[in-house]
Amino acid sequence: MSAGLPAATRRSAAAGSRRDDWRLQAALAGAGILIGSYDLGAISVAFAPLEARWRLTSAVVATLGTATLIGMLLGSLATGLLADRLGRRRLIVADVALFVLTAAAGAAAPDFLVLAGARLATGVAVGMDFAVVFPFVAEVAPAPRRGRALAWIMWAANFGTLLAYGAGGLLLDALPVSGWRAALGLGGLLALPLLFLRSRIGEPTAWHGARLPRMGNIVRAVGDRARRRRLSAFTLASFCYQVGDQGLGLVLPLMLVTVLGASAGSGAVDAAVVKAITIPASTLTVISIERWGRRRLQLYGFLGRGLAFLALGALLITLAHLSALVVGGLLAAGYFFGAAGPDKTTVIVPAEAFPSEIRGTSQGISQAGGRLGGIVGVSAYGLLAQLAGPGAGMILFGAAALVGAGLTLLPSRSAFGDRSMLAG
Repeated sequence: MSAGLPAATRRSAAAGSRRDDWRLQAALAGAGILIGSYDLGAISVAFAPLEARWRLTSAVVATLGTATLIGMLLGSLATGLLADRLGRRRLIVADVALFVLTAAAGAAAPDFLVLAGARLATGVAVGMDFAVVFPFVAEVAPAPRRGRALAWIMWAANFGTLLAYGAGGLLLDALPVSGWRAALGLGGLLALPLLFLRSRIGEPTAWHGARLPRMGNIVRAVGDRARRRRLSAFTLASFCYQVGDQGLGLVLPLMLVTVLGASAGSGAVDAAVVKAITIPASTLTVISIERWGRRRLQLYGFLGRGLAFLALGALLITLAHLSALVVGGLLAAGYFFGAAGPDKTTVIVPAEAFPSEIRGTSQGISQAGGRLGGIVGVSAYGLLAQLAGPGAGMILFGAAALVGAGLTLLPSRSAFGDRSMLAG
């Protein structure tokens, strides 16, 4: 099938198919997800100092998170389709180049409007990465190791958020005026070597063999009734999870400042302590994903997360004061259950469940649904927190997780089964 391809394309395909270097290619692809997770944590660290220094309201500052998520939504949708038509490699390089430029622009922004524009563009870059990395890894990894390889990428992403909270807290304490700029700029610096290294990876052979000739063919293939139903189930689950994950992740340091009366730097460090629970939870997922199955992990993760966040919300509403131990404990419980299930499954399942010719488009649509959930979560939290306090926002996050649990039960085994759902 590849005999008629140009020599350069055949060489790229051969590079992408070598079994002895698939781990390196997967690691280089997955590193972008870690940096994107760092960036989302870094902008959340900037909320409290920006609110104070630029004299902005909490609702206005929260629009920076919304702008980032809108960019991610647009980047995911466009890139998924382009990755199926043009290939994974060129987009996996383009997204990190865009990220480096926009991270620098955000760090140097002179005012709120410029920063908001930079955040929108940075979101496009991060959304591109989430749409193309998982299809890429699904196609370079051997089929028996695909699920665990994808789960390892999401495991590593937790360190990006932890780094953002930890480094952000230290930078805010050391540089009270410009610490937030340093936190944003650090993401661009981390991405620079990745730009060079990603330029040396090859195109997966699976895409070459399955590539459809026109975008219209891709759209029609995705629109097949059975595929559309399956993709809708995955997209709705992603939406429900990201209402509380990106919604809470973007406001967590600010929420801890509000609830515990901490400084901006302390709030970021406290957030890092809470998020540290995601490391053992994610490790559990990597170990058990093939044994327990995606559906079971997702269901129990949604249930545990929903109950923990609902309990915290109810306590914040009914009690005038909560100890840091109670607040941190319930947040950690919610994060543990999320990281042990839907945090992984809602991202990796679409890359496994669809064939190569529509894998990017399906992943992009599912990820866009998640970004829409994040937009709803961060926007609704800002509104609810102003009207009724942080507890009302936590009630929203918990309710969204329980809806996700209900959705996970709806698809039949053929739509969400584990081994049976994996496609070429």
